[in-house]
Amino acid sequence: MRASIIIDNFNYGRFLGQAVESALSQTHADTEVIAVDDGSEDDSLKILENYAQRIKIVAKKNGGQASSYRAGFAECSGDVVLFLDADDCLRPDCIKQVLQHWTNGVSKAHYYLSLIDTEGTLIGGRVPSGKLADFEARAMMHLFGSYCAPPASGNVFNASFVRQIFPLIDDNALQHSADASMIFAAPFFGRVVAIPETLGYYRRHAKANTSSRLQFDLSSAVELLRSEHARDLLRDSSWRMTSRHFVPAPYHLLDPSRAKRRLCYLRLSGGDKLMKGDTRSTLFLNSVRALWRWRGYSLVQKILATLWFLIVSVLPVRMAIPLIKPALIFASRSRWQIQLLR
Repeated sequence: MRASIIIDNFNYGRFLGQAVESALSQTHADTEVIAVDDGSEDDSLKILENYAQRIKIVAKKNGGQASSYRAGFAECSGDVVLFLDADDCLRPDCIKQVLQHWTNGVSKAHYYLSLIDTEGTLIGGRVPSGKLADFEARAMMHLFGSYCAPPASGNVFNASFVRQIFPLIDDNALQHSADASMIFAAPFFGRVVAIPETLGYYRRHAKANTSSRLQFDLSSAVELLRSEHARDLLRDSSWRMTSRHFVPAPYHLLDPSRAKRRLCYLRLSGGDKLMKGDTRSTLFLNSVRALWRWRGYSLVQKILATLWFLIVSVLPVRMAIPLIKPALIFASRSRWQIQLLR
């Protein structure tokens, strides 16, 4: 089976070489590498030229993630496709491990990514923090409009599935969420397979992660949460349009990450609401009800998350902020909070 790794790059020259090397180092022999430069203004193209004899290079005007995915996919010939963010990288056995789990009818396979910092040093934790969804992915989509999955670099897609959904909806609308569109549409086109291994590395740095901040600032945190809520809504719209699935989730359950953001926003904004009807009591009750039906968390994680929602809901905001900071990655996590990342 032929595999294609498509590297999506915009101004990540600092990390690009490592991403390319990790793709070229795959132990699965029949692997092609395609790098799409989305109009970078740094030295990215010069770096890619060093690999011109070993990879396909697509240089284009800046158009966002969706347009880069489309440009790269047009050049690939693989049976399976991995869209690798240029600031992330893979283990050498990534593709080999994925294909060992691949069977007919699979639309997507996914795996864990270890967290690394700007310098590539392991910083502890992995994404996603919970148990990867497997056979239950479609049921989770019906309940939550979400399931436990890694970001772009932790997914390998069936090329036939990608052909069915490309081109994605408006490139401008999906500049930063084309990966979510495919990830959450995949269960409607085939089976999702979970590989309980860490097969790559997800780089946490301020430019890539809007939640990565060195210092906590109230107004910045509120603006961040408002922005992420807007991206949540865009994600919902994009996967529904991509999958052609417009039936609302019957239980309107909140996935834990979205519930956390809405509660944090309510507390930090002084009572302003991201959604009509959000109050401390309703968010706590709805979050916990959903949390215990979320299959991505272990029993320990559910207990710890329930305690977090309770304490953040009832404490005065001044006392709740020390718990909100690490939840938004503004501070180091304590031992019990690190449990939520395992």
